[in-house]
Amino acid sequence: MRLTSKPKLSLAMIVKNEARCLARCLQSVRPIVDEIIVVDTGSNDGTAQISEEFGAKVFHFDWVDDFSAARNFSLEQAGGDWILVLDADEYLGEALGAEIPGFIRNPPAIGRLKVVSDFRRHGQTLRSQSFISRLFPRGIRFQGRIHEQLVSQLPRVNLRGELFHDGYLETQKTSRNVQLLLAELKREPDNPYLLYQLAIEYTSLDQSGDACRCLEQAYARMNRSDLFAPNVVVDLIYAGMALKQWDAGVRVIAESEKFLDDFPDFHLVRGLFYMNLIRSDPARHAGQLPKIEQSFRRCLALGEGEKYKSIRGAGTFLANYNLGVFYHVFGNARGARTCLEAAATQGYEPASAILKKL
Repeated sequence: MRLTSKPKLSLAMIVKNEARCLARCLQSVRPIVDEIIVVDTGSNDGTAQISEEFGAKVFHFDWVDDFSAARNFSLEQAGGDWILVLDADEYLGEALGAEIPGFIRNPPAIGRLKVVSDFRRHGQTLRSQSFISRLFPRGIRFQGRIHEQLVSQLPRVNLRGELFHDGYLETQKTSRNVQLLLAELKREPDNPYLLYQLAIEYTSLDQSGDACRCLEQAYARMNRSDLFAPNVVVDLIYAGMALKQWDAGVRVIAESEKFLDDFPDFHLVRGLFYMNLIRSDPARHAGQLPKIEQSFRRCLALGEGEKYKSIRGAGTFLANYNLGVFYHVFGNARGARTCLEAAATQGYEPASAILKKL
């Protein structure tokens, strides 16, 4: 049954020194919200003025190193029937903006938005996508000092449109998050989710050794039923590969092959791992060569999926590109061109660059 009256939607944000990107965020959401709540935790760069230019109600909150405390304060200021929570470094795609008004006319549920994030890994900028609960009826609250989560028994529903995010590219926020996560880990030293999140921050800072240490601890403590467990495995293999920890990587791959057979990101890193393993000692590891083609072909068979937090292209252009490079190295000119052309058609520039040289 659909609701007949038009529900009121409030945007609730917490911000600090977001002049770089705040206007972009507010511009993207202004057509669909009835009010904008901005809670400023200590800006000195004009953030409050930008908020007011968009008609926001601006409140001030003393930062206490607790994201849930600030989030929940923002929710208390909102008068809408539904709440949309965004960060300043995010902005709605057109499809998501068109989808939200219809969603909130349905019975109460929590909307999980598809967050498309730019991030860096070992000097390369990539995109990931994951679903995060951000749209919900009033009365629900957050918990958790950092990487806060909504507490509710309402059903969670994925929306199809995209919410774009570039905050992982800001090292200043990353350094702040490291300190908050370390503080949380003093209270919960065996929490695998906190260890995984700390590893993500260290990876953004190109601190592979620290990231690997946290991932090893998370891997040892996690349950396979944990939603983040597949990404712990994948990120641990990447970190081990960066540190040339070949034996550990082989072990983790072997332990995870059945568990993650339906995850294209796992097969992508598996293929990359064996490429680098063989390169490290061709005479010793040549017998592993078939696993490279097998891995990338499995990525392509699975395609892009939404079951897991995933790198964009793991089941399409990244797999095609790496399979094309593999074929090129081993003299399969036809196979190389086919795969590289597929990757180039999907907009992957490195594939286009190689094709120009063939």
